[in-house]
Amino acid sequence: MPMIRYKFADACRLREPDRRVELFNVLNVFALLLMFFAINSRFVLSAGVPIALPVFGGQEFSATAGVITVQSEKFMVFNGNIFSLDTLAQGIGKFLRKNFGENLGQAAILIRPDRSLPVDVLMKVCEIAKKSGYATVQIASAPPSAR
Repeated sequence: MPMIRYKFADACRLREPDRRVELFNVLNVFALLLMFFAINSRFVLSAGVPIALPVFGGQEFSATAGVITVQSEKFMVFNGNIFSLDTLAQGIGKFLRKNFGENLGQAAILIRPDRSLPVDVLMKVCEIAKKSGYATVQIASAPPSAR
C-alpha cells in the first residue's frame, strides 16, 4: 500500500473563507428585527384617555366667579363652606342662583387641587362645575419650587 505523504507547507496553507450566506441566519436576523420593531411601535395600545391640551399663545383671563380648594373626595372648600363630592353640586348651584341668577356669562371657576388628589376626582369636580353652569373651568397649580 503506497503511503501518501503531505508536505508540511501544503497543510499550513491558508484557504479562502467561505463566502456563502446561509438562509437560516438571514431569516433569524429578520425575525429579531421584526420583533424589535413590533414591540417598540405604536401598534401596541396604551391605556388612558387622550386629553386635548390648550394652546398657550398668550395669557387669557376670564372673570373668576368662585374658587374650589380640593383636598380630597370628601373635603372641598367652596365659598367658605366645606363640601364633599356628593354635595358640591348643590353648593355651587345655590351660590350661582344667589349671586348671578341667569347672567353668568363667560365666568370661570378656579379649582385648586391638592398635589395628592387623584385625577379622576379632579375630573369629577370639573364635570360638576361645568354642569352647574360655569362656562370654563381653570385649574390652578404652583411651580414645583413653591410647593
